[in-house]
Amino acid sequence: MPNANVIARMVGGNTPSQGPISVPSITLVTTTEQLFKIQSPSGTAILAPFPPGQLVGATTAPSFGSGFDGFPFKVRAAFKATTGGTSTVVFAIYANQVSTTITSTNQVATITSQSLATASASGWLEATLIWDSIGLVLSGGQQGAFGTTVVTGNAALANTAISIPALANLNFSCTAKNASSVTGTIVTLTEFVIETV
Repeated sequence: MPNANVIARMVGGNTPSQGPISVPSITLVTTTEQLFKIQSPSGTAILAPFPPGQLVGATTAPSFGSGFDGFPFKVRAAFKATTGGTSTVVFAIYANQVSTTITSTNQVATITSQSLATASASGWLEATLIWDSIGLVLSGGQQGAFGTTVVTGNAALANTAISIPALANLNFSCTAKNASSVTGTIVTLTEFVIETV
């Protein structure tokens, strides 16, 4: 549910009546990781922490007046999965998303469900992050829950010091995959949001 701190938000929806920037469910058929896509226009569901969190000032590094340079923010996803057979489901949040390429070193946060035997589980994953224009890296911590799996508060990011070479690269996407090769697993991204801290 959005609040006054929301910067950008997408919600899941499986029909065109949900609006153009809703995110349809994905069906996993193998262990291949898949990006969530927006309904219309088709493309990867990407969120960026814009508009800027404060007035834009300086234009050269250190540019503390641009975007979220030096200001913490949260990226959160809520989701649910129903497996097509016995498997765990792996959900992840990535930074610096470029087209449809998934770059493993850009993985910010990840969580894996318990083993699901043609069953359902819901979950959430959140990363509290900070980026600076001098070091050009994204750092922070993650927490979440997926079924009976819990990542306790502020665990290390999936990758530490993720390279974000410019403010334009500060964006986020979500993926899901089966841990075992089963067909028919459906994963729904119910909410994807960026908030100020």
